[in-house]
Amino acid sequence: MKKRILFIMAFVVATAMTTAQIDRSKAPTSGPTPEINMGEPYTFTLKNGMQVLVVTDSKLPTVNFSLNLNTPPIYEGDKAGVQSLTGSIMGKGTKTMSKEKFNEEVDFLGAFLSVNTNGGYMSTLSKYKEQVFKMFVDAALNPNFTQEELDFERDQLIANLKSGDNSAAAIAGKVRNALVYGKNHPAGEFATEETINSVTVEDLEQFYRTYFVPSKGYLVISGDITGKEAKKLVNKYLNTWIAGSAPDVSYPEAKDVPYTVINFVDVPNAVQTELAVMNIAGLKMNDPDYYAATVANSILGGSFNSYLNANLREDKGYTYGAGSGLGSNRYYKSSFRASAKVRNEVTDSAVVEVMKEMQRIRNTYVDDDMLSNAKAQFLGDFIMSSEDKEIVADRAITIKTNNLPADFYKNFIANINAVTKEDVKRVANKYFKTDQARIILVGKASDILENLDKMTVDGKPVPIKFFDKNANPTERPSGIEIPKGVTAQTVLESYVAAIGGKDAVAKVKSTSSRATLDSPMGEVAIIEKRDINNRWSLDVTMGGKSMSKQIYANGKGKVVAQGRTIDTAGDDLDAQQSEATFMPEVTMAAKAQLVGAEMKDGKKVYVIQWSPSKKSFYDMETGLLTSSETTIKQQGQEIIQAVNYSNYKEVKGVKFPMTLSQNMMGQDVSFEVKELKVNEGVSDADFK
Repeated sequence: MKKRILFIMAFVVATAMTTAQIDRSKAPTSGPTPEINMGEPYTFTLKNGMQVLVVTDSKLPTVNFSLNLNTPPIYEGDKAGVQSLTGSIMGKGTKTMSKEKFNEEVDFLGAFLSVNTNGGYMSTLSKYKEQVFKMFVDAALNPNFTQEELDFERDQLIANLKSGDNSAAAIAGKVRNALVYGKNHPAGEFATEETINSVTVEDLEQFYRTYFVPSKGYLVISGDITGKEAKKLVNKYLNTWIAGSAPDVSYPEAKDVPYTVINFVDVPNAVQTELAVMNIAGLKMNDPDYYAATVANSILGGSFNSYLNANLREDKGYTYGAGSGLGSNRYYKSSFRASAKVRNEVTDSAVVEVMKEMQRIRNTYVDDDMLSNAKAQFLGDFIMSSEDKEIVADRAITIKTNNLPADFYKNFIANINAVTKEDVKRVANKYFKTDQARIILVGKASDILENLDKMTVDGKPVPIKFFDKNANPTERPSGIEIPKGVTAQTVLESYVAAIGGKDAVAKVKSTSSRATLDSPMGEVAIIEKRDINNRWSLDVTMGGKSMSKQIYANGKGKVVAQGRTIDTAGDDLDAQQSEATFMPEVTMAAKAQLVGAEMKDGKKVYVIQWSPSKKSFYDMETGLLTSSETTIKQQGQEIIQAVNYSNYKEVKGVKFPMTLSQNMMGQDVSFEVKELKVNEGVSDADFK
């Protein structure tokens, strides 16, 4: 015991002496800048011109093959969608093996295999490398383009397009580059239902023959395989691939706007605004500015602690996240983009703050700590990724295709560390153009435009140009006048008449409905019951199992989920009470307010406000309810939940909507009412 005590005392004294020798008045000096020594992959060239790079790493018994044909971006024109359709069919069976047999064999070997129009990727256990590589080559060189597969993939692609027709996120995704580059540029064009329907099997085959060619391509092989083994394997299965190069291409020159302007796309059902500030940057990886521009973008919006995220998310609470990106395209001029998803009511304020942060990095030297932290975070990610042997070969290809010096990655850390605050300010003024910015806003005009008209940037108003969801110029969304004599009560009376009339509606004392949606996890069902006493229950099930249930009755509400029951209060209780109101168009008509009229999903609608958190929209022509919006609070932010109603059908003399759709995470999700009962199927037990 005594020896142990003496040992501890000696350790404490030694530690104290060591600590005493440290001069804490001086900052520690940095060690030498580390270098990344990637090593050289084993390289050889096939007769058809393709270069093969092999990196041996036997730590795990796996092998990866990555094929990159180095194909330039392609403008598809009136066949836009042909590349996507070609790629979606490739890898789904071959001319020598059916799709079912092919997939079964890949699964049996425990491999992953994917082929597309620019190459493909496969991963397998090293003992199966020849079997899987043979299948990979078969899929790549013998694709089976059939009318049946084209019809299936075309229907899928068109369905995906339609699902985004009313999604602000999907619309923003296609109009941003269309506005910056133009729709006659491969970066700006997008597929439509018309161009997709024009694609034939012959088009797929022609596209494949023209662009799936090897002579400028690269095959990267990494893992538990030697260079000698790889060369033997590749020569055995790729020796029949005939040389060929994709056609040379040229691109229209993309230009910035002469002055800062807002491009606005109206999406009447948008619950938030998709905001982007963009300009042409023209940066390439072999530019001397590349390192400084990379660091500058990280500081502005490329990291969690960036200027943009700290302002719009952490300080203002306008968004869950804001950021920026700076491209370095080698084929045409790249672009810069700062972006965020923000609440409709703060869109103008968010634009001002984004522009303010861009001006900040242009006009003010970055803080030393911020600069140091930005470098450290960026380099940490770079060093970690450098441990991956597959990255070694990928970087070797990047050096070749981007005309970079051979020691680009070896000196990368030193070049990033050499960036100064003067460099950051200089490149920010060059690549972040606040005086030639295209501010692209996709959102709900009726919630945004009034404040946007009053907004100023640097004390000046910003002109607004309007576009439709296909990036075509359009007129400013016009306000719709409410005809004389129309009131909230007359709107609701028209609705009652449209669904069956007063007498039929008066006979409805309760409703019970079941709406369903098919999902990969099983059938999702919404079972809703309500009665004239303003009692309400909503049960959401998946695969027949209740996931969440809400009940409101006699002034009390609760939520049952995951075996727990929580009594609701405050805003949650108010929301349940609002949902529980039976036939509000009849029972609450006196409290309704007509607050306006607008265009919504291509229809003129009246807007009825029920409470500060809920409003409904009624078709001016048919009188029917088309949608409703409820504002709720989550994590300190207001979120609008919108539901659309359509496909009205009569049950016991009264019309009810049989399709209920809602936008969830950028996707339109529709529930179909499979069963609706009037004055039956509801009991006291449903509300306990």
